[in-house]
Amino acid sequence: RRVKNEEAAFLDLNRSSFFHRLRVLGIAFARPGTARQQSATWAEKWSLQWTPESEIELVEAVLLGETVELATAYRLKSQLETCPSIAEAAGLVHDACQCGLLESMELARRRLQELAATSSEFVALASAAWQLSLVVRYGDVRRFDAEPLIPLIGELFVQATLALFAAANCDDRAVKDLMQAIDELNKVGLEFHDRLEEPLWIGQLRRLSDADDRNPSLSGYACAILLERGLIENETLAQEVSRRISPGVPADLGAGWFEGLAQRNRYALLARQTLWEQLAEYIQSLDEEQFRRALVFLRRAFGPFSAREKRHIAENLGETWGLNADVASELIEQSLTEKEEETLK
Repeated sequence: RRVKNEEAAFLDLNRSSFFHRLRVLGIAFARPGTARQQSATWAEKWSLQWTPESEIELVEAVLLGETVELATAYRLKSQLETCPSIAEAAGLVHDACQCGLLESMELARRRLQELAATSSEFVALASAAWQLSLVVRYGDVRRFDAEPLIPLIGELFVQATLALFAAANCDDRAVKDLMQAIDELNKVGLEFHDRLEEPLWIGQLRRLSDADDRNPSLSGYACAILLERGLIENETLAQEVSRRISPGVPADLGAGWFEGLAQRNRYALLARQTLWEQLAEYIQSLDEEQFRRALVFLRRAFGPFSAREKRHIAENLGETWGLNADVASELIEQSLTEKEEETLK
């Protein structure tokens, strides 16, 4: 309110745009650091260091334009002309926004729309929708109108939603990328729920959750999201758990489904004693070879759990087995021997 001019009022924004332009040009004078976004402050941290290499990179950038702004716009235009994927085009929209180049952002938006019209790749579509949602979040912070991007987010959201079920017919090597893409698209759906076809997304999540012919880890992950959203009743979950991890179900299918389920909302799972009773009964029903197969998925499932969460699991299993909780916790948390580690490998 008390500054003398507009430039002073938006000093941090102007600095940010300038540093991002240097980043796009490949000039290593300013390097972005990690900064946690608390209460959507959009805080940025930069490390600045002038080096002889920075001077050389700046001289090279002069060939692209007489000013940093013109050179950055030229670089973005060149990248757009050869951009092969919608995920990369969405990243260029994000870059143009951070650089404060609205004309470049519009060019990138058009290129992204062209590429999206012929794409059916779920991961790329979901990533593009997520990248655009980040740009829209900037809104007034970077002083541009994000409204024209909303319809494109809607198009990408619908295309990605319709591509989900086919993409889930994959091997375990693709699961990690698909889970991340599902999470990103789910966040977009939650943030713009009143402006997107969210019922279509929920329907496809239910379809994947119920499917027996898709990757079981992804079916479990879809079930976890529905549970997180409060769209699965306890009775329905108990029936699904009983169906998925019961004697007779192949080890990689049952344990793989549980691995997907355990990726999210762990506290909701920890509070369900019947789930751990069913899991214990399922593992007990496996023969030696089946157990070895199941162990790979179960170890991955429980690996990210904290010590506190593992102790809670130990208490649940101790109750199921009729053991003292401390005894169960000690048995579960003890270190593996070298022989056991070698067997796992």
